[in-house]
Amino acid sequence: MSNETLVLKNPRGWFAAGAEVQKAMTLLSDGAFKLFVYLCLNARRDTATIEGSLTQLAKNVKKGQHTLRIYLREMQAAGICSFRFGHSPVGNGFVEITEEFWPYQRSASEPASDDSSEFVAAIRKMVQARACIKTPGSAADEILAREWFDSGISLGLIEQVILIGSIRKYVSWRDNQTRTMIGSLKYFQPVLEEVQGMKADPEYWAYLRYRLTRMENEWKHNREESASPDTGVTSDIEPS
Repeated sequence: MSNETLVLKNPRGWFAAGAEVQKAMTLLSDGAFKLFVYLCLNARRDTATIEGSLTQLAKNVKKGQHTLRIYLREMQAAGICSFRFGHSPVGNGFVEITEEFWPYQRSASEPASDDSSEFVAAIRKMVQARACIKTPGSAADEILAREWFDSGISLGLIEQVILIGSIRKYVSWRDNQTRTMIGSLKYFQPVLEEVQGMKADPEYWAYLRYRLTRMENEWKHNREESASPDTGVTSDIEPS
């Protein structure tokens, strides 16, 4: 074995590609992985971040802005990065590689906040409160939630969408139209498009909350009776 010291032909611009890169390669699609490599090569070593506009980043990686957002959401859902870009494509934003996928020691500076993660967490909490929705959410759910965030949809509107969608699910169970639970946020997409055009009085939403609570409590009560060995009552509203 030769003891000759290896010398880099170009010592500038290189990145320590080790176990972190290998792990990312197993989690990402080809396009998202190429973006990950670009970010690693160009991010600040002390903060694992790269700043600039979405337009400039898309130009640098020779991808459309929509495609770029898809790749970033894929990376974010895999726990590889966080990012934030405003609604204006020329406005500055950032991408930050997470600790698990960054081989360098970070500086002690405050990490950048991620409003979209708080948005996703709030939606997850809404979903968990409903007995007719399967939890936890999938990576596809997180990607869709972040698309809603990027589109400027408010949490108040999402709460109304989940309210209406859940009531309709309980009605379908009561009428024996279906016995399946809501499996993903995609179920609510048509409801979102419908609610966006509504102009309802606040009292209407208060009534729907009351109605949903009653329907949900009734379903839970019937389910408990159905599961009890001491009763012959069988619930006609039960998910498969």
